[in-house]
Amino acid sequence: MKNRKVKEKGGAGRNSRRVRCEMNLCDVKAAIDNGCKVTILIRHAERPPIEEGDTTFGASLALTERGWRMARQFGALLANTVHPKSVAFYASGTFRTVQTACGMAMGLDAPGLENSIARRIDLAEFLGSGSPFFGACEERMALIAGGHYHEQLNEYFSCGRMCGYRPLGLATGEMERRLHALHRSGGNLVIAVTHDINVAAFLAGRGVVASFTEVTWPDYQDAAIVVEGPGRNREYGYMRWNMDFEGIDLLDMRYA
Repeated sequence: MKNRKVKEKGGAGRNSRRVRCEMNLCDVKAAIDNGCKVTILIRHAERPPIEEGDTTFGASLALTERGWRMARQFGALLANTVHPKSVAFYASGTFRTVQTACGMAMGLDAPGLENSIARRIDLAEFLGSGSPFFGACEERMALIAGGHYHEQLNEYFSCGRMCGYRPLGLATGEMERRLHALHRSGGNLVIAVTHDINVAAFLAGRGVVASFTEVTWPDYQDAAIVVEGPGRNREYGYMRWNMDFEGIDLLDMRYA
C-alpha cells in the first residue's frame, strides 16, 4: 500500500478532520474492522453520451453493457471486503444510478447463498437533481453552453462561489450531513451512487482535491470516501476505479 499524504484539520480530538487523499477498499475494510462508519459517494458506472441541451442531464439513460459489468465487478470486490449485511445502497433518481446500485448489489450478494439477504435500493434525491451544490438549472445549463466547463468549475472550487451553484462550503456541509443521516439503517458502510459533479465538489469542498483536469475529473465509479470514527472524527479521501479489474472474471473475485 502506498504511503499517503495526510493533512490535519480542526486539530486532534473530537470533531477533527483528516485528509488522507487516495484510499482503496483495503482502507475501507480496515476502517470498518476498527468500528468506523464509512460512506462511499461514488459516480455511476458507464453510460452513453448525454445529448447536448438535455435539461434532464440524461435522467432516463441506461448503463452500457460495460457499465453493468463495472457495477457487478465493484460489488464482487465489496464481497471480498465486507459482509453484505453491513452495506446499504442509495441512489439518485436517474436510471443509470439506480442500475449501478442494483449491479453493485448483485455482485455483492451473489457469492454464496449463506450471504443472501433481503436487499433494497433506496432513492435519495439529494444525490441527484436535489443536490445541495445545485442552484438554478437554467444557470447551470448556461454555464455548460458557454464552454470551458471544467475551468469554470475549478474557479468555483477555488473561490467557493459560481453562478448556478450554491456556496461551496455551505453545500459541502449540507451534503455531508445528509450522507451521515443515511447510516440510520445501522450498517457500517453506505454506498451512495451519484454523479460526477457531486463527487468533484465534495472532494474540493473537503480539501481532498484542489482542482481537476480532464484526466483527473471523477470518471465512472470514482468516489469520495468519508470515514467516521469515535467522537465523530472524520477522514476524507478519494478512490479511483481500477480498470484492471475489468479484465478479471467475476468468479475469480469472490471467496470460494
